[in-house]
Amino acid sequence: MTPLPDAAWRISRDVARHLGLGDIQDLVLAPGGRLNQNLVATTPRGRYFLKGSRYPDLETIRKEHQVIAFVATHNIPVVKPIADRAGETATRAGNRWWVTYPWIEGTQLDTDGVSPTTARMTGLTLGAVHRVLAQTPGPVSTSLPRRPLLNATEARMSEVERAISRTPNPSAFDQHVLASIAYRRTLMGRDRSSHEGYASLPTQVLHGDFHLGNLLINRASRTGQASIAAIVDWELTCWGPRIWEVARSADLIIDLATDLERGWPCLREYLSAYLQEAPLTPPEATQLAPFYRASRVQSLWVIEEHYRRGHAPTDEIAIDDLAALDWWYRNGEAVGTFASELVRSTKSIRPILT
Repeated sequence: MTPLPDAAWRISRDVARHLGLGDIQDLVLAPGGRLNQNLVATTPRGRYFLKGSRYPDLETIRKEHQVIAFVATHNIPVVKPIADRAGETATRAGNRWWVTYPWIEGTQLDTDGVSPTTARMTGLTLGAVHRVLAQTPGPVSTSLPRRPLLNATEARMSEVERAISRTPNPSAFDQHVLASIAYRRTLMGRDRSSHEGYASLPTQVLHGDFHLGNLLINRASRTGQASIAAIVDWELTCWGPRIWEVARSADLIIDLATDLERGWPCLREYLSAYLQEAPLTPPEATQLAPFYRASRVQSLWVIEEHYRRGHAPTDEIAIDDLAALDWWYRNGEAVGTFASELVRSTKSIRPILT
């Protein structure tokens, strides 16, 4: 393992000293994470997760922590950040804000070969999260657009094309991005007339990045059954239609192409479990697949991240994104039909969220 630079030790010790955690005895890079600087520190008082936030704005971090504090009071399993004596949950050290969490023992489920049982557990959990988040007071940092921002998306795509045109020898990644942009333009033109119903979709606070990588799992020693130890990484908390997160989480958690071939065993469990906690209306179910795939067309962040940095940890996602987008445009109608039929056939045991 490559030793961490002295600056990492110095910054971590400053954070630990500020929070009264004791001197750091061991410091290693935390596994996972693409956009933040994450460390695991050990002191005489225990182990801690130190997150070096990518956000320069302290208010954005505070809003994330306000949501965490709120859901914690409603029996949602989360890890609350450690506050200093003034009640502040972010510490300035080096050139960024650092947030410190107590270390939680838990594992992450393998994203390969998700079973119907795992799909059901994640559906129930997301439904419970949405039910609580619907009551969240106060603003959050960002909002998903309910109306398609086609002109803004076109301007962003053109900016990327100009960046590539200034490159003397475009790489294979550049060529892939150009193909991706051309395909997105085709889809935007094809679907331009289908966006009318999006503005009427009900909205609420969402987790923003709900997938297996952000779920820490406990495994019962006797039964072997998994349970959620904590839901982490609330930094993308946003305001938008919950059908977006229902579809996005299914896309990230389930191998939908294989699941379609098998008759939707995992998607059935995932959606059925979600509906037990947070029922959808038939109009929401009808828009689930169209809204999600339209949002995917206009989601350029993994591409833009590359050209901001010259190379980004998200490049692999950008490569895979085109094939995934194409799958949704070829099979999104099947997903939407299945979701609509399931909603119509499910008897609600809870009131529909409004």
